[in-house]
This record gives sequence, C-alpha cells and structure tokens, in this order.
Amino acid sequence: MIQVAKKTTLQKYFPQLVAGLGVTMVLVQLGLSSGWSSPYLPKLQHPDSALRLTADEASWVASLLNLGRFCGAFCGALAVNYCGTKRTMLFNLIPVSMCWLLTILARDARWLYAARFSGGLGLGMTYSSFPLYLGEVSFPEIRGSLVSMASCGGTFGVMLSNIAGKYLAMEVSASIYLAPCLVFIALFWWLPESPHYLIKKKDFKAAKASISWYRADHNVEEEFESVQQFINAAKEQSFTEKLAEFKKPAIRRATILVILLWTFMQICGFNNVLFYMVQILQDSKVNNPEDFAMYVSAAGVAASTLSIVMIDRCGRRWLLIVSSIGVSVGLAGLGAHFLLLDQEETFPNLHWLPIISLFVFEIAFFVGLMSVPSAVLSEIFPSNVKCIAACFASLAGAIAAFASTRSFQPFIGLMGTSNVFFMHAGITLLIVPYAIIFMPETKGKTLQQIQELLTRR
Repeated sequence: MIQVAKKTTLQKYFPQLVAGLGVTMVLVQLGLSSGWSSPYLPKLQHPDSALRLTADEASWVASLLNLGRFCGAFCGALAVNYCGTKRTMLFNLIPVSMCWLLTILARDARWLYAARFSGGLGLGMTYSSFPLYLGEVSFPEIRGSLVSMASCGGTFGVMLSNIAGKYLAMEVSASIYLAPCLVFIALFWWLPESPHYLIKKKDFKAAKASISWYRADHNVEEEFESVQQFINAAKEQSFTEKLAEFKKPAIRRATILVILLWTFMQICGFNNVLFYMVQILQDSKVNNPEDFAMYVSAAGVAASTLSIVMIDRCGRRWLLIVSSIGVSVGLAGLGAHFLLLDQEETFPNLHWLPIISLFVFEIAFFVGLMSVPSAVLSEIFPSNVKCIAACFASLAGAIAAFASTRSFQPFIGLMGTSNVFFMHAGITLLIVPYAIIFMPETKGKTLQQIQELLTRR
C-alpha cells in the first residue's frame, strides 16, 4: 500500500515537476551568466590578459547585465501577454544563447558589453515570466517549492561558473554553456502552454489538454470550470483598463509589497558580492580566493535546496525575516573585517571572519531572500494584471540591481569598503519590520484565496 501511495503521489506531481525542472535549467543558465564576472573580471584586469579591461570597463561589464535586465522586463511582460508564459520561457533562451556566442567571439570590451547586455535581456525576461508560469501550472501545496527549486538552479549555475572560471578559459566555458541551451529549447517546445493563457485566448480544447497533462489526477471538466471562472472574473480588458486595476486597494497593496520585496532583494548587496566575490576575498587578504568563492557558492546551492522544503513548511513571511537577519549579520561581519583592515589592525585569530561572513551571507540569502519574492509574485495577483505586475517587479529589481552594482566601486572610493557593507547591512535589516507589519502569509493558499485575503485587509 505504501508503494502504491508513493506511485500515486509521483504521478500526481510528475508533470509539474517536469515543468519545474525545465524552468530550473533555464535559471541555471542565468546563474552561469550572473556568476561569470566573479572569476573572470580579475583575470581580464590582469596585465597579462589578451583582452585587458580597465577598472571602469570591468565595472560596466559587471553592471550591464542588470541594465539588460531592465529592458528584458519589458520584453518579458509583452511576451507573457501575447505569447503565454510557456512560450516566453522558450524565447528567454535566445538572448541567453547570444550572450555566450558573443563571449566566445569577444575581441575587446565592447563585445563583452553586448554579451552582458544580451544575458541581462534573458534575465529580465525570465524573471518576468517564470513565477507566473509555475504559478499557473502547479498545485498550491508545491507552488512555493517549485519556485524555490527554480531559484536553486540559479545558485547552482553561480557555483558552476566559479568552478569553470578557475580552470577554463573564457571562450571554452562559454562554448560549454551554449550547448545546453539547445536542449532546453527542445524541452519548452514540447511542454504544453498553461491552461490560464489558453482559456484567455478561448482555445478551450487545448486548455483541457493542458489541464489533462499538468493535473492528470484532477477531473478535467471541473478544473477547467474553476480556472475559467477565475479568468472570467477578470474580464478581458485593454491595457489602460488593466492599469486602472492597480488603483484598487488590494492590487495596490500587492504591487507595493512585491516591488519592495524585489528592490530589497537587489539592494541588500547580493549582486556586489556575487559579481565581485573573488575580488572581495583578495582584498580581505584571504589565501586561495578562487577556492573559497567555489565553497561559498556551493553553500548557496545547499541553502537553495533547503529553501525548497522550508518555504512551504515555515511560510514565506518568517523565512524572509530569518533570512534578512542572517544577511545583515553576514554583511556586518564583512564591514567589521574591512574596518579593521582600514585601521591597519592585525588580528591573526580573526582571519576567518570574512570567510565565515560570506558563508552566513550566502546561506541566509538563498534560504529566503532569493526565493520568497518570486514565490509571492507567482501567487498574489489576479490573472488580468499578473503580467503587468511581474513587469513592475522585474523593472524595480533591474533598476535596483543596476544602481547597486554600478555604484559599488564609486561608493568604495567615496565611503570605504567597510561603510559600504555596513550600509547594505542596515538596509537589509529594514526588511524585518516591513515583513512583520505589512506582509500577509500566502503559504498553501490558492490564487483565489489570496485575492480574497488581500481584499479583506
């Protein structure tokens, strides 16, 4: 009987797990592009580099990923609205593939600018679409886990990028990264479009086939009626009418909540640590910085895996609170270490402080701050405004990420490294009272129940 129950559970969730794994593989590609700058920028700034970058050029190479993400957010929102969430996931792989192709062909900084901007387009498009796709095809009880699993893919990609960056030339690693994109394109070509999109387009036959595949253990007609009622409740509207929906208190509160979550996620210093991890370790006087960058990235993968389980057991709000406190502690530890270095103090017993601080930061960030905003975005908006809300969130995240990354080196010159990390620690700590006071718990609730909860607040 136990074996039968397990088989039934697997059959119930298998199609959604396939979709979740496909999204995870796309996020692996984004993790590879995000983690690329940490091992390669120090090499490209070395005097012996064939393609040598100045410090200013390196700063642009790091930050242009997030500028491309800003533009990608618009493209992703348009693609979701007109092509559906599944097809958008397919389209996302085109600029990602271009990123690696341009990296292979790079002969000067301008090629890398174009490569990073193209990778950012894929990043922005993906973050505008993948939470919506998983929110539409998954059961409420595993929705958060699937979103966390996808976020784990990004972390895994960062780790792989740090490993490859130590041992492989830039052109070789980019060639390896390019090959799997073709596999992922084939997977998303085969997967059905989400039933929500098909019903909105009045392709009812395809919608029922989609429900039959994604939710095989459900009564197809009943599930079809349920989704159709939810879609019909948000009648077909023009773009102007959809924007007017954001004046409603529930949707306005949800929008502010999500925009702030995505902004906090980017200005907590994550991008700066991610893009400059090897350099931060070098400046911390740590031996073998590339090795420790790999170890820290591996800890992030473990934390992302843990978040898959914790997000649907502990809930979104408390996971975010604990994560924010941990991130602040890690950043404060880095700030304290650089403060001692600035004062030319030597404490042999504290040589471990920057390493432990980075481990605390990485684990805490990927347990909650990385996964919770995407999970909340996937479940808190009605279908008629979801793609616009995702665009707003992705735009806010892109602006915050670009501003944070581009200003990192100038702020260090202006304030000193220690004060930059203390600043990020203080900003991140603001998430705690915000989450306690304003963030509703959405764990285990259907999309319809969450809207009712927001309407009552």
